[in-house]
Amino acid sequence: MNARTLRQFATFAAIGVANTGVYYAVYASLNIWLPYLAAHVLGYAVSVTGSFLLNSYFTVRTKPTWRAFARYPLSGAVNVVGSGILLYLAVSGLGMDENISAIAAGVLVTPLSFLLARWAITSGAAATSRPEVRLPQPQPEAAVRIREAASSR
Repeated sequence: MNARTLRQFATFAAIGVANTGVYYAVYASLNIWLPYLAAHVLGYAVSVTGSFLLNSYFTVRTKPTWRAFARYPLSGAVNVVGSGILLYLAVSGLGMDENISAIAAGVLVTPLSFLLARWAITSGAAATSRPEVRLPQPQPEAAVRIREAASSR
């Protein structure tokens, strides 16, 4: 793994930890007034949106796009399904503790989630980027006078 990818992965992981706290804070706050499933959905929506924006700006260092935002939840879906499969295999197949298995499964799936999140963000950005248009640069006055003198001969 090169230094850039390692930096991106570390940033992605730190944002993931912070994002878990954001999800729980929103969930716990809304759960006072709303049914727990409604609080969960709203907490998840806030955390996915925040995660997308933070990972766009700080992990991948690109401007967010709607196309990338539409693709971004795929990385979360893969994380949930993949960690669920690993959790099941660890508990049922290996007889591991359920709590330790949940943490281990989440850690093991994080690299794949990172790659998918980075793909979602960068593919959305690449599809909307336009080639740079270069405008003619103003010429210094001395160069203009030299050209005028040369052309008048």
